[in-house]
Amino acid sequence: MLRFYRKYEDIIAYTIGTPQFNNGAIEGINQKVKLIKRVSYGYRNFYNFKNRIFIIFRLYKRPKKKAMPLFNSEIA
Repeated sequence: MLRFYRKYEDIIAYTIGTPQFNNGAIEGINQKVKLIKRVSYGYRNFYNFKNRIFIIFRLYKRPKKKAMPLFNSEIA
C-alpha cells in the first residue's frame, strides 16, 4: 500500500487539489427529457415533442409581433 501511494503521490495530490468535474447537470437534463417523453406519450409528431422540450428548458422564444403604429402619419 505504501509503495502504491509513493508511486502515485503526485497524481493523488493533483486529484485532491483540483476541482472535480461531473456530468450531473447533463444527467439532470437527460432525466427531464425522459420524464417529458414518458408523461407526454402520444404527441402527434416529433416537432411537437421537440417544441415541448424547448418550452420547458426555456430555449424557445416566440417571434415578436411588430407593433401597430398608434397614429398613421399619412392621415395627419
